[in-house]
Amino acid sequence: MPVYKFENNAKGKLENAIGAGDTSITLESGDGALFPTLGFDEQFQAIMIEGSKSEWVTCTARAGDILTVIRSATPQSFDTGADFELRMSGNILELFFQKGENRVVTEDPHQTLAANYFGEEVYNATNGKWWKQTTGLNWLEMGVPD
Repeated sequence: MPVYKFENNAKGKLENAIGAGDTSITLESGDGALFPTLGFDEQFQAIMIEGSKSEWVTCTARAGDILTVIRSATPQSFDTGADFELRMSGNILELFFQKGENRVVTEDPHQTLAANYFGEEVYNATNGKWWKQTTGLNWLEMGVPD
């Protein structure tokens, strides 16, 4: 599963017009530095806006001011100067763990319980211990701070 990266106030403008089939976007000089640096399996979501039209894209790579994106199901064309902004979306927020929404188990999960997502936390209601998934079936018991 990819890791989503974020940066405050990351926004820029398109240096060149793009067509509906383009997957490489060039931002105005220096604007790319406002967006996250991406490593393996890291990405961010952004929106392109021009007048009354907009399109969500997923950025999978950034080299300076040049971004590689996965376009939406209905890609559009955008003119030079269109806005490009990193934004939080409902799709991304759905991926985040929320307190109060966790799995409760009756025995310690190490080597027995598959995680629903990487880094999942579960609570053992029998002994009151919290566990965090690290890899595969490996879970780490979470200590209580002094």
